[in-house]
Amino acid sequence: MKNLVILVAFVFSLSNQAQENLEAKKVEIEKRRAQLIEKREEILAARKEMIQEKKDKIKSLKIAFISQKLALTSEEAEKFWPVYNKYDDKIMALKEAQMKLRVGKKNGTDEEALKKIEEAEAIETEVMLLKKKMRAELIPIITAEKVVTLERLEHEFHRKILEKLKGRKGNHPPPPPRR
Repeated sequence: MKNLVILVAFVFSLSNQAQENLEAKKVEIEKRRAQLIEKREEILAARKEMIQEKKDKIKSLKIAFISQKLALTSEEAEKFWPVYNKYDDKIMALKEAQMKLRVGKKNGTDEEALKKIEEAEAIETEVMLLKKKMRAELIPIITAEKVVTLERLEHEFHRKILEKLKGRKGNHPPPPPRR
C-alpha cells in the first residue's frame, strides 16, 4: 500500500511538472507571438513610411516637371498650385483605390466581378468630374491652352515614371505612344 501511495504521488508530481512545463511553454509561445506581432507592426510602419517618402519624391518631381514645362509666371504659380494640388491629391487617391480593385483578389462569381466593374466605373466617373472641376477653376488662372498642355504634361510625366520603374525591374520600356 505504501508503494502504491508513493507511486501515485510520483505520477501526480510528474503530471504536475508536465502541467507546469506546458504552462511555461504556453507563456513562452505567447511572448514570442507578441514579439512577432510587434516586429510585423514595425515593418509595416517602416514600409508605409518608405512608400510615403517615394510618393512625396514623385510629387516633387512632378511639380518641378510641370513648373518647368508649363512656364508659369510667379503670379500664376501662386494661384495655380493650391488649386492643382487640391484636385490632384483627390484624383490620385481615387486612382489608388481603382488600382486596388484591379489588383485585389480574383473574382469568385460573376456578381463579384460585376460589382468590381461598377466600382471601377464609379471611380472613373468621379475622376472625370474632378478633372472637369479642376479645369474650370484653372482656366481663370492660366490660359485654356496651358490647361490643355497641363493634361499632356501629366500624361508625359506618368509615362516617364513608368518607364523608369519598368527599367529598374529589368523589363523593357513600353512602346512609343500612339499618335
